Amino acid sequence: MIEQRPFYRVFTVTRQEAAVQQIEAAIAAFHAGHFAVTITLAGAAEGMAPDKEGGLWAGIRDNPNRPVLDNGSWITRLNETRDWLKHKRPRDDARALVAFEAGVFILRAMDKWEPWTPPMIAFNDLWLSSPKLMRPEDYVLETEIPPP
Repeated sequence: MIEQRPFYRVFTVTRQEAAVQQIEAAIAAFHAGHFAVTITLAGAAEGMAPDKEGGLWAGIRDNPNRPVLDNGSWITRLNETRDWLKHKRPRDDARALVAFEAGVFILRAMDKWEPWTPPMIAFNDLWLSSPKLMRPEDYVLETEIPPP
């Protein structure tokens, strides 16, 4: 049966349930190659959570080997893609979205919301078992991939 009144449905969710929905949708978007959706949803889920001492975000943010010395500039750089997706900037009409960065956004959100659901566990297992390119020179833009 098709819902006859789809806009009359009401659901009450906790912050935890809302964050889990966002993370699971971000994981599905990641697998579909929709990295803008992935980063937006994962960033929203992460932003709903309180800071976590010793968590993934704190580890990345406070890394003593980071390439940018100023803490504020480093945080801006780490969140640059998420913020680009949220805010209009007159000169930035296009941006390369990278699977690795989208995956890190999912992990940042997952780290703040436990217990993990089966899709979250499966994503973590995939992340830990897959080789990841971590140098900018290893990434190839879709426009640079030769046709088959």
